[in-house]
Amino acid sequence: MKRIRLGLIDLGYRENVDALTSIEEIIEYVVIAEKLGFYRFWLAEHHYYHFKSHPFTVPDVLIGLLAGMTDDIRIGSAGTAISLHSPYVVVTNYKLLNNLFNGRISLGLSKGVAESMETNYMINRNLNTNNSILFFRENLARISDLIENEEFNLNNFNILIPPYAGLKPELWYLTTSFKNYVDAVQYKTNYCISIFHNFNQDIDNLPFNKEDIINFRSAFFKRHNYYPEIAISLAIILKNTMEEALSEWHEIMDDFSKNDGSQSFIVIPCTPDSLYSRLVNYLNEFEISEFIIYDTAPSNEEKVNNIKKISKVFNLLKETNYE
Repeated sequence: MKRIRLGLIDLGYRENVDALTSIEEIIEYVVIAEKLGFYRFWLAEHHYYHFKSHPFTVPDVLIGLLAGMTDDIRIGSAGTAISLHSPYVVVTNYKLLNNLFNGRISLGLSKGVAESMETNYMINRNLNTNNSILFFRENLARISDLIENEEFNLNNFNILIPPYAGLKPELWYLTTSFKNYVDAVQYKTNYCISIFHNFNQDIDNLPFNKEDIINFRSAFFKRHNYYPEIAISLAIILKNTMEEALSEWHEIMDDFSKNDGSQSFIVIPCTPDSLYSRLVNYLNEFEISEFIIYDTAPSNEEKVNNIKKISKVFNLLKETNYE
């Protein structure tokens, strides 16, 4: 069986702590994750206004900090809301980070925007709810161009993004289905499909099949002569027994329904063993071997305890290989 790679995604939330304490706990989380054999750690850009203790919006500064506190684990954004930002600034930041930290930095490309339209306006005065996807596609094309056509842009447009001829940051197209895989092929990006952002769908009714994956891989190889990386991201409630996991799952779903139920995450209740079985099944069914986990546990202590359990059942320390 092909080796499973596990990564983590962190949205920043920690229960009953202030923003700076949350950052300290995120640092602790990623340092321990690396020691436990996790392959990747991603931070998500969010511009919340209802969560006063949220520790960050754009994660770029923290990504550099986390990379500096680790040695091997891959660090990145999942994702950067590129509709909001200058492609030049995004590429400049991530290319420099990637070269400072030996090719460990990845740039996830997200269609998200800020919850507050006033925030969106402050960042990009031309952005509105009707044109955000247009901005995403335009900026995706420009980001890819700046990364892939370095010499052409320097010679023809006097655009230099240091370090010249340096390592390109790894690009990931973040999505919830394979309907946009032609963009990933055109712009030479890897592909991460989230099954926890497919709001209100059944947790076992995945929005893709093996044929989708085969078509994407084949099209990508035909154009670029190598295969892309593909990952699945999922949200979990991890407990020692399924009864405990289901009990908490019902509580979370009740909270979602009291608020805006249309925007509830798909969260999978599981034990370490059932999580292992699920991901092995995904690997066998789809031939995808990398999985990015969002743990909904509210405290850092519980998150750390959970990755210890996950590392043990997946035998990550024995399997760790960052090459």
